Amino acid sequence: MVGQPKTLYDVRKVHGAISLTCDACATIKVHDLEELIRERSFQRRSLDWGVFLHDVWCWNCAPERTGIKVGIIPFGGTDRELRARRADTLVINLALTVLKDAACRANQQDVATPAVRLALRVLRPFLAERTLLVRFWDEANGAKRNPAHETHFAHGWIVAALVKRGHSVWAEFR
Repeated sequence: MVGQPKTLYDVRKVHGAISLTCDACATIKVHDLEELIRERSFQRRSLDWGVFLHDVWCWNCAPERTGIKVGIIPFGGTDRELRARRADTLVINLALTVLKDAACRANQQDVATPAVRLALRVLRPFLAERTLLVRFWDEANGAKRNPAHETHFAHGWIVAALVKRGHSVWAEFR
């Protein structure tokens, strides 16, 4: 990334975190990028970089607005590691997108499609055990018989397990 990002989504390109340093009290706080995106989206605040720079303030010096230095901490590693991590992130999040779509249509249409099977197969190496994937499959296939299915919960459990294992999951799924 060359220059300042235009939005917080642009920081995803370097798999970065956001560091806030207060000039007055020297407090340093590091924010996870996806959590920051999720929080600002939930509060319906802008994800524009300029607006974000204007909105940040130090919790120790509140309510006074002090000088805050905002820095982007990129994923530290070689280009090969960064490419591998980016590839894993894309594969995981595309598979989660397929599963989310399947969870949304589970009580109306059949979810036993090649896309869903492939998505579950892709996620298997990133999870410690396959029980969550089997649970999703069982819930999705039983959703037509039982309108009170838990397919969305199973999707959320898969996301939580991926985050717990340290994989980068987009804010839309958290």
